[in-house]
Amino acid sequence: MKRAILKHTRDLIALGVIGLLAVLIGGYILSNQRFYLPNWVPIVGSDFVDYYAQFSTAQAVTPGQGQTVIVAGVTIGEIGGVTLENGTAMVEMKIREKYAHIYKDATALLRPKTGLNDMVIELNPGSPSSGEIARGGTLPVSRTRPNVNPDQILAGLDADTRAYLQLLVNGGGEALYDNSKALSATLKRFDPITVYLAQIGKEMGRRQAYIKRGIHNFRLLAEELGARDTQLARWVRSSNDVFAVFAAQQTNLRSTLSLLPGALDATNNAVVDSDALTSQMGPALKKLQPAAVGTAASLESLQVFAKATTPVFEDQLRPFTAEAGPTVAALRPAAADLAATAPQLDTTFSVLNKLTNELAYNPPGAQEGYLYWLAWGNHLSANMLSAQDANGPIRRGTLFSSCDALTIYEDLGLGNPELGTLIELLNAPKVAEVCTTSAAAAQVARGKQIARQTLKQQRANTPGAQTGSASDAGQPAQAQQAPAAAPGAEGGESR
Repeated sequence: MKRAILKHTRDLIALGVIGLLAVLIGGYILSNQRFYLPNWVPIVGSDFVDYYAQFSTAQAVTPGQGQTVIVAGVTIGEIGGVTLENGTAMVEMKIREKYAHIYKDATALLRPKTGLNDMVIELNPGSPSSGEIARGGTLPVSRTRPNVNPDQILAGLDADTRAYLQLLVNGGGEALYDNSKALSATLKRFDPITVYLAQIGKEMGRRQAYIKRGIHNFRLLAEELGARDTQLARWVRSSNDVFAVFAAQQTNLRSTLSLLPGALDATNNAVVDSDALTSQMGPALKKLQPAAVGTAASLESLQVFAKATTPVFEDQLRPFTAEAGPTVAALRPAAADLAATAPQLDTTFSVLNKLTNELAYNPPGAQEGYLYWLAWGNHLSANMLSAQDANGPIRRGTLFSSCDALTIYEDLGLGNPELGTLIELLNAPKVAEVCTTSAAAAQVARGKQIARQTLKQQRANTPGAQTGSASDAGQPAQAQQAPAAAPGAEGGESR
């Protein structure tokens, strides 16, 4: 057996392929023949729910011929059978399980699918609010409609009407024979009319709605007026009184109306005169429009800022203002006095501003301003006072003096003890040491003369002062002039 299978392997594979093709082709044919396997068959099994519909006639309904049940063009089942019950046709509808939701307000219509009266049932499942029909339930004949054939319509006509209709159809056929293009052109000419008629119909529909709403509102108005007859009567009486007052003021109204033309002329002239203004305002406002649009973001930011600062004004600035009120009232006299001196302060600060501008000015070129030299002065002042002793800082410096001034210092010191102490603290050089030249002798003599006059005037002004002269107090000092000083000027270091 095994040897036979190996010998005929190709034949066995060919038979398997043919069998598989036969199964696929048979399944395709059966699927198109609406062959459904039971629900217990996995994957390909189908389950149906039976419903029934009563029709006054089930003409051309043939079960088993593929006649289906459709909803909105989608096939949801098929017609399973037709029976006669109490003079009505009971049509069985096999509905797929997933579509088996039919409600009590459902409707069923028999319609031909082809020109050979291949019938289908057009089913409208209804709405859930009406309640669902139980499985196996029946749609009553009041919820169904059968197919209507043209011969049924013609059978309802009498003999004369059928003859006239026959003549009309024959005449129409003769008129339309070989006139298709003319008929097409004629029908195209009616296209704008149909569009306008559609618009008219639409507007008429709106007009009907408006009329309906107007009648409804008028009814509400009439009911409201009927409920307020007392107020309406009062309004009529008040209107009568108003018109009576107008009648009494007829003369004044006439004079007012006579003035109206002049007022209108003046208004017209004002409008004409303002035309130039409006012609200028138009372009100006257009140019201002971008600026106005640009301020939108600023206004939004300002709004956010205002919302953020509102608590500050309410919780901080308002209580501060209330507390600062008495203080402000007390400062009012001082503020009045300050206001009187404000002009002088303004002048003072103006001069001070000019002074600070002068100090801060830095001229162009190599020359520096005052602030530059002020910094150097601060540095030199610190250097000058860098030394100190037990009595405090000692100022460094160089004293330049002439021989006559040194002579005056010495003579005044001899004639006045207080000045003598201060001059000794000056530690000036001695005349005899620095004023030794012939030119310095004349200066020494001039200094002695000035010192005598000064002491003499001091004694005259001071009662009980000692008498004497500077020359009596000491000998004229011989001075030696420093070779580095200018003629008549000597130098020395003081502490």
